[in-house]
Formats: sequence, C-alpha cells, structure tokens
Amino acid sequence: MITRAIILVALCGMTILLCQFSPQTKGGDEAGVLSELPMVAGGFIGVSEDPSDKERELLPADTIIKKREYHTPGGSIDHRDVAHAALVIAGNDTRSIHRPEVCLDGQGWTITSSTVREVKLISGATLRVRDLAIEREVLLPDRSKLPLRAHYVYWFVGNDISTPSNLDRQLISLRDSVLSNVNHRWAYPSVMARVTDNLTPQQSGERRRDDAETVKMILTLIRSLAPKFQKDLMTSL
Repeated sequence: MITRAIILVALCGMTILLCQFSPQTKGGDEAGVLSELPMVAGGFIGVSEDPSDKERELLPADTIIKKREYHTPGGSIDHRDVAHAALVIAGNDTRSIHRPEVCLDGQGWTITSSTVREVKLISGATLRVRDLAIEREVLLPDRSKLPLRAHYVYWFVGNDISTPSNLDRQLISLRDSVLSNVNHRWAYPSVMARVTDNLTPQQSGERRRDDAETVKMILTLIRSLAPKFQKDLMTSL
C-alpha cells in the first residue's frame, strides 16, 4: 500500500514538471481540410445548404460548418441518387468535434450496425471511414408508421492524418501534443443517404436502392469528394 502511494506521488510530480517545462503547444491553427465542399464531385453536383438552427445553437460560435446536397444530374427520378454531405471544422473550442453517434441518437435514430470501410482512391491511397446503418420510424399523414433507413458515413481529419475512430482521434491528439508539441485542429466530414427500397421514387425523389447499393453510392461519392477538400489526399493526386 505504501509502495503504491509513493509511485502515485512520483507520477504526479513528473506530470507537474512536464507541464511546467514543456514548450507551449503549437499548431491547431490550420486545419487538414479546405473550408469548403466542392460544387462537383465525380458524377455528382452539389447544391449548398445552410446549417440548421439547432446546429448553430449546439456548436461553438467559431465552428465552421459547410453542407451540400449532392445529386446525379439529369434524367428521371427513377435513376436519381441523392446524398447529403457535411464538413465540420473545429475552432478554439474542441466541443465542435465529437462522436456522431451521440447526435444521431438525439435525433431519434437507432444505430443498427457500425462498420469500418475502405475507400480506394484514384491515387492508389486508401481512406478508412466508418459506416453507421441507422433507422427510425416516420409518421405518415394517414397516421401509419414507415420505417426509414439510412447510412451515415464519417471520418475525422487532423494535420496530415485521418481516422474513422473517435478513440483513436483522442489518442492521436494526446500523443502528438505530448511528443510532437502539435495540437490538431480536427475536422469531421460526413455523408448520409437514405435507403429507398421501401419507398417509391415519387416518395423519395430518387431511385430505389437497397443497403448495399446505398453504401456503394456513398463510397463512390467520397472517392471523388475527399481528395478535393482533404489536404493530405490532394497532395497524393
């Protein structure tokens, strides 16, 4: 018992000394992403969207939020794909970046699965992202309930590094702050699309897609989208 107490006191003393004599943390000013989503990404055209009042209310005032609705151009709705992309860039307040699972739960979504997927980029690089399969019920005008399913794909981007894991993001921040004196200014890109196989094109405004087809469509969009705003991927083109 005494030995453990001595070790604890020694560790506390070392921590105080490190904090006292460590140089001031640098970095954190320049994000690893551009502060805009492209208008065109592969076969998709993006229309700018405004952040919701709820997003502005919950996120710190210096948070940068960029959103676009991407859709395939022309043709009938029987062949149309739609996806919603968002890019959140932290300011001085790190609360801007958090586990999206918390927000999805607060919006009434239930997460049915979580899968890390790999996006093979044209450059040959691989981007790892997290795919959340989500669902909730919506109330129709006739008072009946319709199950609504979607896929929400996200990842975190720091200074020349990215990860699909919030825990890894926190560990990377701790490691680089202590060992490299670098404070990452994290960004959080995401793409969401509905699964439409239980909806008519008239109801959804897009073609029917099952889960596999929806995930494939999202990853195809990310393959063209990510290298246009994520700096470490831009340099590999």
